Amino acid sequence: MLLALLILLLGVPGRHANAQTVVGTEPPAEHRDLVLRSQAQLDDYLRRHAAAGESTPLDAFSAGARARFLSSLEWSSHGLGGFDPADLAEELDDARIHAVLALFGSNMIAYAPASRAAAIGLHRDPGDRDHISDLERRYALYQQQLNAAGRAHDDLAIAGITASRFKVLFPEADQPEDLHRLADHDLRLLWRAAAQVALAAPSSTNAGKASSVFKECEGRGIVDLHDLRQMRSILLSGRRFGQARRFTATHPDADLPALPAFDDPLARDTRAATVWRMNADSSRVTRTAIDLGPTQILVTAGCHFSTDAAKDISADPVLGPIFARHAHWLVGTPGVESIDAVREWNRRFPTARAEMIHDRDEWSLLPTWSMPKFHIVRQGKVVESVTGWSSSPTANRQLLIDALRRAGLLEPAS
Repeated sequence: MLLALLILLLGVPGRHANAQTVVGTEPPAEHRDLVLRSQAQLDDYLRRHAAAGESTPLDAFSAGARARFLSSLEWSSHGLGGFDPADLAEELDDARIHAVLALFGSNMIAYAPASRAAAIGLHRDPGDRDHISDLERRYALYQQQLNAAGRAHDDLAIAGITASRFKVLFPEADQPEDLHRLADHDLRLLWRAAAQVALAAPSSTNAGKASSVFKECEGRGIVDLHDLRQMRSILLSGRRFGQARRFTATHPDADLPALPAFDDPLARDTRAATVWRMNADSSRVTRTAIDLGPTQILVTAGCHFSTDAAKDISADPVLGPIFARHAHWLVGTPGVESIDAVREWNRRFPTARAEMIHDRDEWSLLPTWSMPKFHIVRQGKVVESVTGWSSSPTANRQLLIDALRRAGLLEPAS
């Protein structure tokens, strides 16, 4: 949620492709078969090439992007385990992306992001590629601080840290005249940071800041379809529903899905955990308060394992009826969670319908949002939780049955 780390499940079959040869970016012939499987090997590779004055695929990056990409690398016992794809996608074409990832093994190309460089149209003068601006240094610091927070805090604390650090490090987001003065490259970095905080810590204020930065980027022609879709998600997550509807109408080329009507009958000062509940034909969502007093099941959901769980539990002769009567399948706020994904979920699982939470702060009884996780709640407190779901075999099924029996939601075994 914070740094867009792509976690690679090594050994899992995937799409494979061969790296294309790019003049000036491929390793010298004697190292072309080398696979870098550790930080030590990477450090040695870079040292030897620098000493010999030889180029590497990493030279295709600007200096700041190269530093950010290298600092994002996560290593496992088998080699590269994860990386941030953002600078690959924004700065390099597809061939150069493949050349970079091929350094870590040809199987890494299966995880290559599609290049967005041409669509964004970002240009830097050759003489400026080695320069790292003040804002770029602040952006790197921002990512480092958020990564550190992610290792030490729960979801709600991370959201607060994300918002506070953004405010301190990027005052430009509050000053339109400062936005005008930023170079295109810095403006793109600010947009990335603003989008990150708006989705990690959804609020009308953060959505407004992101909107200001986006408008400046759009005015310069340095946005693509991905940015348009992300901007609407930000408006939704900040509960700027009318603005999101207008944004959809004024960007027909973005092919943005139609929005439902948002009906909020609750008072502004409602002190309750609330959800957006979708009607049968998906044309309307209504904000609804959840009474957390009775014993019930709250499922934090939203990943493909959650889908597996909903499918298996809905069809389970023991769990299905219990969940239909007592469970809420909770997903992220509108915008953080795709409304179209919720429509599809509810079409597939009519007895296990997904409900989008209104505000993460309302659900402080769930400090982390592991997916899927089954929380048994009584009188507003979690009394027991079961984590995860494995579809084949359903290893957690018995754990869940035992927990439901202890909670009195399922009759004891005879």
